[in-house]
Order: sequence, then structure tokens, then C-alpha cells
Amino acid sequence: MIPLYILGLLLRFGPQHGYQIKKLLEEQLKDFTQIKLPTVYYHLEKMESAELIIAHSDKQGARPEKTVYQVSDTGACKFKELLTKSLQIEYRPTFDIDGTFYFSDVLESGSLTKSLTTHITNMKHILSGLEAHRKETLEHIPDAYKTSANIIFEHHILHYKAELSWAEKSLDSLKEAEANESKSH
Repeated sequence: MIPLYILGLLLRFGPQHGYQIKKLLEEQLKDFTQIKLPTVYYHLEKMESAELIIAHSDKQGARPEKTVYQVSDTGACKFKELLTKSLQIEYRPTFDIDGTFYFSDVLESGSLTKSLTTHITNMKHILSGLEAHRKETLEHIPDAYKTSANIIFEHHILHYKAELSWAEKSLDSLKEAEANESKSH
């Protein structure tokens, strides 16, 4: 998916140097992607080798020379291909925590409740941040992008709310089980 995002940003915002691409990824996509910013240059190099982007040097005044990237015709075709492929929605999430619950008998008492309590706090913080960022974004972007932006935010907010609800119910179940176990001893 990283090439899709880089190609899309270059097509939307025009030629950019690596730092500008990293900044756009951080500013525009951080709420719904998990792109590790140090890997951007790695992907730019691979995309250049695959002739998806064209790199050229740019020197402005006394500033150091920078490499500027733009989308090639091949890259524009690849971008459309990647977009079309991403429309073929296949949804089957996996959660590492399920393995932890499966083998929870090995864990120290209380470690699950402590972890879930922290997770709940984190989910609430993330949700608050997403809601604030959605409000800010929708106030400042052109009307043509508002519907899509709101759909993206809503998609993620609903997933985080579902995760929060699961975590709260799971914590309640664990506390109830611990209380029942204490009564039986």
C-alpha cells in the first residue's frame, strides 16, 4: 500500500522531494495508515527502480541539492491499478491479543486486567484525537474532499469504538471471573 500512497500524493500535490513526501504522509495520512516514515526513502528507491517515479536533482540558490520525485506514465497506470485492487474488499482481521487470551493460563494473575485497562485508556485517547483531527480537517479542506475525508475518519472511529467496547466488556468479564474465583476459595 505504500506505493499507492506515495504515487497518490505525488499525483495530487505534484513533484516533491523526499522530506516533503514524508511530511505529507505524516500530515495527510497518519490517521489511517501505518507507514513508518524512515522507510519512505527505501520505497522511493524501489519505485524509481521499477520506473514508477522519476527522480531528478533540484538546486535552488545556495541550498543543498535535493532529489525531487514525480510520477511516470507507468506509475500513473500502476496507481490506478492499485486503487482498483484496493476496491476488492477482503476483510478478515486478526488480533494478536487473541493468542494471548488463548494461552492466558501461563500469564501472571492480573496481567490481562492491567493490560486491558491500559488499552482502554489508549483507545479513549486515540478516539479523542481522531475526533479532534476530523473536526480540524473538515474545517480546512476543500468541499470536494469533505465526503471522502469524513468516510475515512468514520471508518477508523467506528473500528476504534468497537475495539474500546470489546476491551471494556473483556475487562468486566475478567474482573467478574476473578471475583468469582476469590469467592470460591
